[in-house]
Amino acid sequence: MVTEDSTATAKIYDVTGKQIRMIQLDHIPAGNYVEVSRAIYWDGSTNTGESVSSGTYFYQIEVGDYTETRKMVIPK
Repeated sequence: MVTEDSTATAKIYDVTGKQIRMIQLDHIPAGNYVEVSRAIYWDGSTNTGESVSSGTYFYQIEVGDYTETRKMVIPK
């Protein structure tokens, strides 16, 4: 739950820790973001537009003062 209007950033990293994509949302209002229609969407591409290969990646969500990092697996 976002408790106050904030900016949001999602950063995607490969297993070596290299950032491969950053998705910036300039302003999001306070609220609950559990619905699919309100989610940050990553299309599986890098900042240069290349498709990533299958494997393990990490994403870091930053909203205001809140930061969380989690693992995801991309199957092909």
